[in-house]
Amino acid sequence: MLRARIAISLLVAASAAAAQTTGSISGRIVDSQTSRRVMGAVIVATSPSLPGEEIAQTDNEGEFEIGLLPPGQYTLNVRAEAHQSFTQERLAVHAGRSVRIDLSIDPETAVTAPVRLGMQVPVVQASSAQAGAVVSRDRMDLVPYGRDERSFESAAASAPGIVPQLAGLQIFGSPATGTRYRIDGVDVTDPATNAQGRRLLQHFIDEVTVESSGLGAAYGRVAGGVIQAVTRSGGNDLHGSAFLDWMPIELPRKSLRYDLAGGAELGGPIERDVLWFYGGFAPVLMASRSEVQTDYQYIGKLTWRPAPDQLLAMAAVSDDFSVRYLGDVLDRTAEVEAVAGWHRQGSDADSVQARVQVAHLGELLGRHRIAWGAEGVRDSTATASRWYGGAFAQDTWSPVHEIFVEAGVRLERDGLAESTDVLPRAGIAWDFSGRGVSRAYAFVGRFFESPALISQRRTREHQLAAGVQSQIWRDVVASLDYIHKDFRDALDGRDSYDAATLSLAKPFSANSLLQASYTLSSLRGPGRNIAADTPNVLKLDAAYAYEWDPKTTATFGSSFRAIEGSPWQTTVDVRVGIVRALTSPYLLTVTLDALNLLDRQAGGTPPLAIRFGARLSF
Repeated sequence: MLRARIAISLLVAASAAAAQTTGSISGRIVDSQTSRRVMGAVIVATSPSLPGEEIAQTDNEGEFEIGLLPPGQYTLNVRAEAHQSFTQERLAVHAGRSVRIDLSIDPETAVTAPVRLGMQVPVVQASSAQAGAVVSRDRMDLVPYGRDERSFESAAASAPGIVPQLAGLQIFGSPATGTRYRIDGVDVTDPATNAQGRRLLQHFIDEVTVESSGLGAAYGRVAGGVIQAVTRSGGNDLHGSAFLDWMPIELPRKSLRYDLAGGAELGGPIERDVLWFYGGFAPVLMASRSEVQTDYQYIGKLTWRPAPDQLLAMAAVSDDFSVRYLGDVLDRTAEVEAVAGWHRQGSDADSVQARVQVAHLGELLGRHRIAWGAEGVRDSTATASRWYGGAFAQDTWSPVHEIFVEAGVRLERDGLAESTDVLPRAGIAWDFSGRGVSRAYAFVGRFFESPALISQRRTREHQLAAGVQSQIWRDVVASLDYIHKDFRDALDGRDSYDAATLSLAKPFSANSLLQASYTLSSLRGPGRNIAADTPNVLKLDAAYAYEWDPKTTATFGSSFRAIEGSPWQTTVDVRVGIVRALTSPYLLTVTLDALNLLDRQAGGTPPLAIRFGARLSF
């Protein structure tokens, strides 16, 4: 059996394009006694998120990679001639990221007791200069994100460097209009204003990813970052829930009002390992004495695996539609991910879009991952329209096991601005631990915001980023990150930004989670104060689940924000809950949220509100 000598590291693949909704698992297998690399070992990846299974085989260097994996928890089964087999469980794969695993396997003659290892995958992105965050479904269930509506962007705002503004989420000093929002790879940004377009309740979301700095050449139309929601899918087991969120109380001295969101979702197999379905519906009502706003949210998905190494997913999210193809082609020498979608904004604006990316592996003075792709978009309103096109190429080169060099270039053509731009980007990452639990990185790149249809003015951004991250204890990661940006043609006159962020993160494990960050920054303009400047931002999210008895679990989650603006804004949100196991397989969850618990209303912060929640799931 395998000895307990496993090093796990995270790799953000160079092929993580704007449409990327999958991750990958890669690594090396060696003999535990001779340290020789094992050729021809067979690795089988399975997951509740994956129809069927994915299989890879190690090459002459003992290396393997399994790509195009939907986000989820994975199990690896490893078999090799003249060696004992092994099963590795609980490998967490996230969208746009990859787990890298170095394994030492015992020969058949070894006399060691069978050992089954399961490790929490660290969040250190040890092999990339790209930085960001992932908000898991567990975290959204335990910590109260969102006030009037528990939408996915409220969870994204918990990431370091993000500050909510009227126009959307500002990421590390970039204009909020430079942030792009995506659901399952489809851009749902409002084409008319560049503000957030489609909203979607967290009940329909598996995870939210935030890409905040060091974005590779695959990312276009962005001058801040990318926020993406990955929706839930079907599976080989039937699952679903009915839920209700009700906020009847907002204090003090406010007009009588209520916010109400209730619905249901259901997913499962039509044919096991071949065809899955998922669907959900939820009316969202926001009412006061004077008006009622209603948003009918729905989602429908089909996931079809017509053949090994081929996957087709079709989805409708409210008024948005998409088709995604994932597959290995050219005798498994290339991975292809393609997305075509239509986003509708209101009654007179829409966006038709298509993207494709291809990735290859190669050997020349080290290992290379070469990615290239293209995209085309047509945005339109009743009074204006434009075509956008982009193409990119990028190489991630690993000359030695611990060093990764990223170099790429992007070509963009914006029909509204009548401009063609060349955007070079480069980065380097060094895993100084050699075990995938640390990194030092640096990045430099150029970005252009895609102008809103109501304005031809767009922001140009030059970015320099660097940082150090290390897993200091179990799955607790400490980070120190720096970013510098120069802006041109920003609407509010901002011209430069500097920020240093100190953060501590622990994913949900051992019944608890933690996300804490402090950002010290300066946003500057010529002879003026920039309204969006927030020199000090402190964030703290924490949660704990206590098993009261075998059928009952009590939960507590809290979110604290202190943001220096004009004036300081300080909020504390708290959630308490009970999870009760009923007749198998049903679970009843009841929650109580206190939003803005301290009732501090500086800067227009809404007052104290109470929200009740309930969910029956199976």
